[in-house]
Amino acid sequence: MKKTFIILIGLLLIIGVGFMVFSNGNQKQEDPKILSQLEDKGNVNGKREFLFSLTNVGENKAELEFPTWLEYNWSIGDLDNKEIPSGGIITEHLDLNENGNQGRILVLQPNEKIEYRILITKIPKGNYEIAIDSSSGYGSTHSQEFTIE
Repeated sequence: MKKTFIILIGLLLIIGVGFMVFSNGNQKQEDPKILSQLEDKGNVNGKREFLFSLTNVGENKAELEFPTWLEYNWSIGDLDNKEIPSGGIITEHLDLNENGNQGRILVLQPNEKIEYRILITKIPKGNYEIAIDSSSGYGSTHSQEFTIE
């Protein structure tokens, strides 16, 4: 009887430890909490400037994987439905990795922010909309209307 009791306690102990290991091993790591923002800085030295930023608002570090050197997807739409000739809009993309065609993995610590500046020049007068999102898949898509006079 004493032997059976010891075996039963041993089995319960093994099952309990196994359950604890199994339940801890299945805990999902928190998905990164990335806040993305688009800000129109207006005209700066004759160029229309936009600031796109990504901020890690989570409690853990966030690993963002960018497949190419251009770390965001963006477009400019003409709200006046006018045809814009090829080369009619010139843009400069600042603050990028520019590691050839290679992407990179960027680690953002909690409350750390990365900013990208987009400068638009040689754009015809009219009403436009810029749309942008991170190519890492985190954050959200932002769009903003603006006018060139």
